[in-house]
Amino acid sequence: MSTMTTDVPTDDPERRSVEERREQLVDAAVAVLAEDGLARATTRAITDRAGLALGAFHYAFDSKDELLRTVTDRIVESMDATLRSTFASVAARPGGPDHGAERVHALLEPFLLSMWDEFQSAPQLQLARFELTLHAMREPSLRTLASRAPDRFVDSIADGISGVEGVGPDEGVQALARYVVATLDGLLFHELVSSDPQAARVRLQHYLDSLAGVVAGHLAAVEH
Repeated sequence: MSTMTTDVPTDDPERRSVEERREQLVDAAVAVLAEDGLARATTRAITDRAGLALGAFHYAFDSKDELLRTVTDRIVESMDATLRSTFASVAARPGGPDHGAERVHALLEPFLLSMWDEFQSAPQLQLARFELTLHAMREPSLRTLASRAPDRFVDSIADGISGVEGVGPDEGVQALARYVVATLDGLLFHELVSSDPQAARVRLQHYLDSLAGVVAGHLAAVEH
C-alpha cells in the first residue's frame, strides 16, 4: 500500500486533519510491518516512513496498540474484500453442478487456487498478519484481535457456501468454512517457513485432491 504524499509541512497540525494523519500512519505501518516485521515497526520507523514528525504519532493515536488495532482492521478488511469478490467471481462462472455438495466443491477448488495466488503475491503482508496475530495473543488488551481475521474469513466463506441451492446456513457449513480457513492458513504459514513455492503448491494440490471428500463429510447432514 502506498503512503500519501503532500507538500504541506509535516509538523503543521493546522494544515492536516487528524484523520489524514491516521491514514498516513496506518499506510506507513502496513508497509513497515510487511517489509521489516513487527520488531522493527517502532513509532519512529512508522512516522519516518509516513514523512511525519515523531510527535505526530500521538496527535493521531493514543498508543501503539491503538495503531496496531487499526492496522489489523485494515489488513483484515482488505483481505476479506478480496476473499468475497473472488468467491463471487467464481460463483458467477457458468457450467458445473448447480446444487449441493458437488456445487460447493466446484466453487471451493478454483476459489482456493485464486486465494492462494493472491496470498503468494504479497508474502510479507501475510507474514505481518501472522505476526500481528501472535502479538495480539500475548497482549491482554489486544487479545480479541487474534481471532478477528479467521472469524471474519470463516463467516465470508460460510456465506458463500450457504448460498448454494440445497445447502443453506448450518453448523456443518461453519465447520467446513473453518476447516478451509485453517488449512489455507496452515499451508501458507508452512510455505513462509520453508520458502519453497513449488513444494507448497504440491501440498495445496494434495489438499485439493481430498477436497471433495472433505466437503461431502461436512455437508452430509446439511443438504436438504
